[in-house]
Amino acid sequence: MTRSKRTKGPRARAGKSLRGRRFTTAQKQEAMDLIRTGLKRTEVARRIGTTIESLRVWRKSAAVKSAKTGARRSGPGKAQTATAAAEAPAPDAAPVLSPGGLAPIEVEAILQTKKEHPSMGPAQIRAQLKRFRGWRISIKAVQRVLEKAGYRMVHTKSRPEGQEDFKRFEVPRRNAIWQIDFADLRVGPERAHVLLIVDDYSRFIVGHALGEEPSSEVAVGTLERAIAQHGKCEAVYTDRGGAFLAWREQSGFQRYLERELIDHSVSRPSKPQGRGKVEALIGTLQRELWQVRHFESLEHARRELAAWVTHYNERRAHMGIDGLCPADRYHGRAEAVSAELAARARDRAKATAANEPTGAPVQETADAPIEVLRLVMVGDKVELRVFGGRVELGTLKR
Repeated sequence: MTRSKRTKGPRARAGKSLRGRRFTTAQKQEAMDLIRTGLKRTEVARRIGTTIESLRVWRKSAAVKSAKTGARRSGPGKAQTATAAAEAPAPDAAPVLSPGGLAPIEVEAILQTKKEHPSMGPAQIRAQLKRFRGWRISIKAVQRVLEKAGYRMVHTKSRPEGQEDFKRFEVPRRNAIWQIDFADLRVGPERAHVLLIVDDYSRFIVGHALGEEPSSEVAVGTLERAIAQHGKCEAVYTDRGGAFLAWREQSGFQRYLERELIDHSVSRPSKPQGRGKVEALIGTLQRELWQVRHFESLEHARRELAAWVTHYNERRAHMGIDGLCPADRYHGRAEAVSAELAARARDRAKATAANEPTGAPVQETADAPIEVLRLVMVGDKVELRVFGGRVELGTLKR
């Protein structure tokens, strides 16, 4: 009768038993430092000459000691003083991890991000730190830091009741569809209306306006400025509001779209799901700007809105596009930024070093080439499209 072979540790495989071996405090500290640099535990165990289970016990013990450091009694004896001195890391060593497994600089960054963006939850904060510092921190670790700091976590479902089978839609390229919508907001005692135009593919805000009333003139003017700055879109998607759709005769907005050869898609009555991206954007605007700032006038609100739009496009990680910024996708640098973030995440030593700078953003790459010419089929007709303009070439004969 033969016995099954057990999986053996690094030293056991070499024919040496680890049973009964004792390790010094310096060796344990060296093991913890190697783990914090991102080295795999199997490799750390091989270098130190221990087992993975011992590494787990040492790491847990170090976390408990770190938590109790501030609670030690004053006036320690000579033996205690000598032990504390032996266990203290060198000045240039990586910082001791907190019980949550985070370095002090990471805890500080989490709390600073929450202070700057009070409406952000653990998942959004995690995305921010990943995009702009290259750190991979778990959502639960971020949540523990916030709860320890006194923040109360509010859990909400990502999708409303009755929409569990909702299918996500996204166009495959920028400027294919722009979603447009008005929202009622307050500027002091007065009512104002903000117009947002968002690119369906990238979530990039291509246009915005803040006025006293939602009108076709405001919609047309904002759309014209967006096209002048970012190029012509192929289609727009709106609700059935009076600024976009008239019943008896064409509105100024409809006439403009027809003149510019831009398709107009309209959502079904009482079905806002198709405009989910612009609806979500309006909710984000309310939470992150309107509910936390006071505006002295309409002009003041316009300045703050413009600054917020710039931050949203360039400096805010978006959960719907894999934690990238809308500008990353819109300007065609998503793959380059993702590759750079992956490279930075592999180098944990930089993320946990005590002298790490305050999170400089990943270097942006040059814009991708812009698509100028496309040949498309619309039914049995062949069209040539140049920057959104259309030239009918004729009917395809079968």
